[in-house]
Amino acid sequence: MSDQAIWQKYTGKVAWPTIILFTSLFIGYILLWYAYQNGLKGIWTSLIGAVLAYGMFTISHEASHGNIAGGVKSYQKFELALGWLSSLFLLFPYSAFVVIHLRHHAHTNDPVKDPDNYVNGKNALSVLFRCITLIGHYFGLSFGKNSKKDPAMNVVRRHSLMFLIFLSAVLIALIVSGNGLGLFYVFILSALIAAPILAFSFDWIPHYPHHNLDKYHNTRVITIPGLEFVSLYQSYHLMHHLYPRVPFYKYKSCFQDYEEVLQKKRSPVEGFRAQDMSIMKKENTYSDIKAGETWNYILEVENIIQETHDTIRIVFKNLDITGFSYKSGQYIVISDYVGGKLVSRCYSICEDPLTGKLGVGVKRVPGGRLSNHLVNHTKKGSKLKISGVFGNFLLPDNLLAPLVLIAGGSGITPILSMLKTALRTSAQEVTLLYGCKSKDDIIFSDEIEELSKTYPDRLTYLLSHEILNTSIQHHYLSDIAKNSLCYICGPKPMMEASKVVLRNIGVIEENIKVEEFTYTTEKLSGEEYSVAVNVNKQMLSFPVDTSETILEASLRNKKELPYACNMGQCGTCKATLVEGEVIWSKTENIALLENELEQGFILPCVCKPKTNISLKI
Repeated sequence: MSDQAIWQKYTGKVAWPTIILFTSLFIGYILLWYAYQNGLKGIWTSLIGAVLAYGMFTISHEASHGNIAGGVKSYQKFELALGWLSSLFLLFPYSAFVVIHLRHHAHTNDPVKDPDNYVNGKNALSVLFRCITLIGHYFGLSFGKNSKKDPAMNVVRRHSLMFLIFLSAVLIALIVSGNGLGLFYVFILSALIAAPILAFSFDWIPHYPHHNLDKYHNTRVITIPGLEFVSLYQSYHLMHHLYPRVPFYKYKSCFQDYEEVLQKKRSPVEGFRAQDMSIMKKENTYSDIKAGETWNYILEVENIIQETHDTIRIVFKNLDITGFSYKSGQYIVISDYVGGKLVSRCYSICEDPLTGKLGVGVKRVPGGRLSNHLVNHTKKGSKLKISGVFGNFLLPDNLLAPLVLIAGGSGITPILSMLKTALRTSAQEVTLLYGCKSKDDIIFSDEIEELSKTYPDRLTYLLSHEILNTSIQHHYLSDIAKNSLCYICGPKPMMEASKVVLRNIGVIEENIKVEEFTYTTEKLSGEEYSVAVNVNKQMLSFPVDTSETILEASLRNKKELPYACNMGQCGTCKATLVEGEVIWSKTENIALLENELEQGFILPCVCKPKTNISLKI
């Protein structure tokens, strides 16, 4: 059975246990109101009400994922009603919550895009404050100055405003009728007590320490028996993030189906069983780094070193005592938001792997969108998206021949890491030819000079302030051994010249290694179709190319549709295909159930046009 089929066996049906839970909670509020009117003390009323509000959150949460109706069309309006009613007890508009919560799923642990990362304080006091004020943060996202600029939030803004008007009218009516204190103790204070508990138990605990972005490591499972009932199954939070269309009361069963996979992935599965990790340890979420696997993290900048007038070294803070594992010559991908858009680029590591430290050189260059942004704005304490490590520009495990390293400009970055490793681990002679414009442009100057002093008999350091064309390189390299192992990194013309010179000297092709980062943008095919979208009764139209998704076309044409993850996993962009046909770029592990696909729903972020199309959002 495929991964898709296993979790889908829990979906596609009406979630009667959730409906029964809502009914029980609703009756509980009625009984609580009666008890207060008949002498139950206010504080006890609010504490009991907080338990009811805590439960009501699960109703709103399940409705936001479409897990009450389970994609059954005849129950979808009923599900919407339950979403709004349960949110009423939490004093927050359901439509805004849906946008906020799906955005959390799309950008889990991202300090910029994940709204729930707000609770990630620096110490216990700040965490407490942030949990208490999370509801205020939500209101800021829903009605603040930027809410109209947010396409997804703007779509639901009118509904949210109507909710606030209705809620205010109800509150005023109860106060005027002499039920103000009852209103306060039964509903308002109850919701205010429940809110920080929900923030701590559903947002902070599951994602602690809020660093990892990988879907198998960005949250956890805690297997302590009975905890699932107290947490309403959020102790299996990882299963919810992996398969958000599975109803909450099926998380544990779903976990049991996937436990073997999670163990292989070294996911944070914590508890008292022999195979479990210790409970609530930061290191549990660092298992991918410890295993030397590819990882994706939010890392904090530990230090910025000004190497030259236009180049900085960014050194990242280690995750507690966990060192970074990589090989000399490899690179990481740094991503950050520039002008509101996420931009990613490759940067070579300049540190010696022995240190376990992660550092890169970044140089300001003409038109360098991310590089210039990093040089201008990165400071100590900044947080950046980092994934790694990658690359096959590697030294052999045992260096058995002389080593020649040729670098131009910022190409010295991976070369420096190789230089330090080769001098430390082998007895071979090393020649470094480095070309840069002037003395002021020598990147890592102090470190290279220190290596020259430490290894005077083994390191030959050749520095040129001339363009490293074929004649200049031949002048410097004509005496190297023909069996030398040569590594080249720098501007493309320089690297082409290096290859010519080395071949002429007699270095065999397999001993010449080149590192080159290239960025290509997919060209549009030229075949276009038209898209018409009804977004909350507002019509948008734009052309879409067959090589791009509908969402990509909307962004390109500045007719932005509601979206969050851009990968088909959160469902924010869910739309009804009214007319036309589309081609799906992926159909597995998406936010739609099989019965929703049959009803004509699509996800514009993973669909390309096959004809002219009409959508309704």
